[in-house]
Amino acid sequence: MSYNTGTNMRTLGLIIFALLLLTASQANDTDVQRWTCGYRGLCRKHCYAREYMIGYRGCPRRYRCCALRF
Repeated sequence: MSYNTGTNMRTLGLIIFALLLLTASQANDTDVQRWTCGYRGLCRKHCYAREYMIGYRGCPRRYRCCALRF
């Protein structure tokens, strides 16, 4: 009985660890450092609420140019 509990806890620990690794790798997906575009914007996968999307020019594939609203 205790063998199954130990195995289940180990499996649960591995699943939680894998999920933490996946979320940590996605944390930096919002910004691309050192990539700028027109109107002093930054290339991001998703614009923040305080920004508006200008377009896609000057940014790598799958990124858009986001600039601050004034």
